[in-house]
Amino acid sequence: MAKAFSSNSKYPENYVVLRRFCCLKLTVGVVVCLACVFVLWPWNPELMIERLNVKRVKVHPIPPVTADVWISLSVRVQNRDIYWLELTEVDVGVKYRGKKMGHVESEGWHVRGWASSHVDGELEFSGLPSSEVAHLLEDLAKGRVYFHTVVEVSGQLGFLLLRLPYMFKTVLACEILVNTKNHSIILQHCLHKD
Repeated sequence: MAKAFSSNSKYPENYVVLRRFCCLKLTVGVVVCLACVFVLWPWNPELMIERLNVKRVKVHPIPPVTADVWISLSVRVQNRDIYWLELTEVDVGVKYRGKKMGHVESEGWHVRGWASSHVDGELEFSGLPSSEVAHLLEDLAKGRVYFHTVVEVSGQLGFLLLRLPYMFKTVLACEILVNTKNHSIILQHCLHKD
């Protein structure tokens, strides 16, 4: 015996399927929009000090005792965006025991989207006071020297051939323990400042 289905009983099933399909489309649309915002959102570049070497120390024994210190360093600027970066200024300041030894400035660097670039510099500091010369020589004899560095990077974003009006500035302050025997960084504790 054949059973007849009424047309009224099919509408609630179709309504449930249509409702589920609309919810699925809405969910996929929201996920795609969030993914686009994540990819296209302008992030500040990631900074890291990769190398900091004490190249040479020259002590002047004639009173007052002073020292000249030569330091080489390398900073990696990592672009986490689809946009390219035009770095208008890269400034790295170095301190030893609270005494500012100097800073290195660089201009005009270009970093492609999702790429990184290294900014290298050399710092020559003349006239480290006698109170700090003894500490520096002691630290060099131990093979470990603590430095405090501040890296400031500022620039502008661009996409394809257009410069975007978004200007950024990133500041990274680090305490670095350098092994002077094999010229490596033993410990690096960094904080981003805004």
